[in-house]
Amino acid sequence: MSKQTTEEFYDELAKNYNDVIVRCAPRYEEMLDMLFYYLPSDLEPCRVLELGCGTGNLTKKLLEQFPNASVTAVDVSAEILAVAERQLAGSDVTLVNQDFAELDLDEGGFDLVVSSIAIHHITDEQKQDLFLKLFDLIVPGGVFTYCDQFRGENAHLYDDHMKLWDTYAKRNGVSDEEWQMWMEHQEDHDHHATLGEQMSWLSISGFDSVDCTWRHVLWTILTSRKPRQA
Repeated sequence: MSKQTTEEFYDELAKNYNDVIVRCAPRYEEMLDMLFYYLPSDLEPCRVLELGCGTGNLTKKLLEQFPNASVTAVDVSAEILAVAERQLAGSDVTLVNQDFAELDLDEGGFDLVVSSIAIHHITDEQKQDLFLKLFDLIVPGGVFTYCDQFRGENAHLYDDHMKLWDTYAKRNGVSDEEWQMWMEHQEDHDHHATLGEQMSWLSISGFDSVDCTWRHVLWTILTSRKPRQA
């Protein structure tokens, strides 16, 4: 039997995603809120790009925080975008069914690019290519911030991360069968890079003010800014 693609996995999970993610991702709501807490106070985005929007949980928060912004939200799963469309009905959001590993937008000019638990689905080489592409799409002074699963800096730390995640998930009612599903998905499709690696790749891409603003087990927030004179 061939392995499920990331698209197929999230197509299948679409209807139950909102329930599953809260049980499986520790401090999920806090993490999304912290993405906004550390945005520069002078940032007033008119155009926002979201990568891997899923069912639109982060998108809703974006629209609440920046009600006058126009949001472009990208996801590889058509099924999960259908859920997002219902959840975001009436909002100024353009939903794009596209694999952001091969991001192809007609124009840039984004003041803010965000992502939540999605970038680890592409390879490390693709991450570096993506960061370079985003640097070109973002206006000078614009911000790129994302939360994601990060690898430990060594095997021992990474093993401890995984044990803590297992403990948290089981405590929140995740069954052995469901946990096994996530681990198989991770084995087939997840590419966890370290905090140090990703900070370096952002800096090499041209971003500055690169910083880790929040972290819990694997889940980490990185924020960066394009220099105003870039």
